[in-house]
Amino acid sequence: MSALQDNDFPPDYLERVDRVRGYCAEALSVLHGDLLAQLRVVCHYLQAGDQEGISHEELIDFLGVSTPSVLDSAGYTDSEASDVMKALTYITYDEHGRPQAPASLPDPSPQTAPAEQKHLDL
Repeated sequence: MSALQDNDFPPDYLERVDRVRGYCAEALSVLHGDLLAQLRVVCHYLQAGDQEGISHEELIDFLGVSTPSVLDSAGYTDSEASDVMKALTYITYDEHGRPQAPASLPDPSPQTAPAEQKHLDL
């Protein structure tokens, strides 16, 4: 009988997850406000996690969904964490499936003026 069953995790799985999460949180903790640098760290995190046998879906969950998330551990506010999670769409993948951070961020979309409420005399 094999030491691993089909649905079992390797015995050191949680240690690998903790190690990858910890490195990412430490790196992100000094990058508040620098979204491009944050995306570079996230790409490294995704690559390191893949090399450790952690699925992409799990890595995304650990990054910003589960509690405490990597972003929580890095000291990010909910707003900062949300910005990082939204920016994941800027990550592309090369022909080998490795994540690539963008060279630059797109220009922010033009802000629309808030709707003005008019007073109607009825």
